Amino acid sequence: MAVLLGLLLLGVTAGSAMAMPFQKEPIKPQNQVGLGSVVMTRLESTSGAIIEKHRQYIGTGAGYAWYYKVKHNGRGYIDVSVFKWVPLGGYLTITIMPDMTTYSFNGHNFKLYSMKSFGVGNYRYKVVVANYDSWVSLGGWWTMGVKFDAGYGTHGIITLGMTEWPILDTILEKLGIKGRLTNKGKKLLEFVTKGSTSALVDIIGLLLSGYNVDVAIFKEV
Repeated sequence: MAVLLGLLLLGVTAGSAMAMPFQKEPIKPQNQVGLGSVVMTRLESTSGAIIEKHRQYIGTGAGYAWYYKVKHNGRGYIDVSVFKWVPLGGYLTITIMPDMTTYSFNGHNFKLYSMKSFGVGNYRYKVVVANYDSWVSLGGWWTMGVKFDAGYGTHGIITLGMTEWPILDTILEKLGIKGRLTNKGKKLLEFVTKGSTSALVDIIGLLLSGYNVDVAIFKEV
C-alpha cells in the first residue's frame, strides 16, 4: 500500500508492549493482518478473565490474528500499539468493536478523540477514535478497560490506522456501516458481532487498500 511506503517499522515483544511500545531495531510486528502493517491490537487482563490465547490463521490475504477465550462478564482491556515514525501530519486509529462496556482510557502519545455506539440494521457496535498527540515523531499506544459482555459466543475487534484526518461519519459511510448498510459493511459487522473470519477475508482487500489493519478475535464462555 502506498500509505506504508517509507515507514520505519519498530517492534516489541508482547510482554513489553505496555512498558515500551517501540525499540530501535526495525523489526516486523508479530501478528498483524496484512503485509507491512504497523498497528497491533491485543486483549489483556490482570484479573484472569483471559482463559487462553493463540495465533489463528484467518485466511488468504488476511494472515494471522490473536484469538482469545475469555470469561463472560470478566474484566480486561484493549491494547492498541502503533509501530512507526509518525509523519508530521499525525496518525489516527479507529477501532470498531462490539457494543460492550468500556472504562478508562490511557495513552502514550495517543489521546482519546471520541467514543460512540452505533446501530445499523440488526447490528450494534462501538467506535473508539484515538489520535496521535506528541511533537515527537515516534510510535505509541493506548489502552482502554473493557467488560467482556458482548454476549456468549465469538466476536471481533478491528483497528484501522491512517495518516489522514477524516470525518468519522464519512469513514463509517465509506465502510458501509453507517446510513445505508452495504454488503461490505454487513460483512465487516458480521466479523465484529459474530467473529466471522470468512466475512473478514471477503473484505480484507478493500480495507488494506486504504488503511493499516489489525484484528483480534475473542470468544466469551
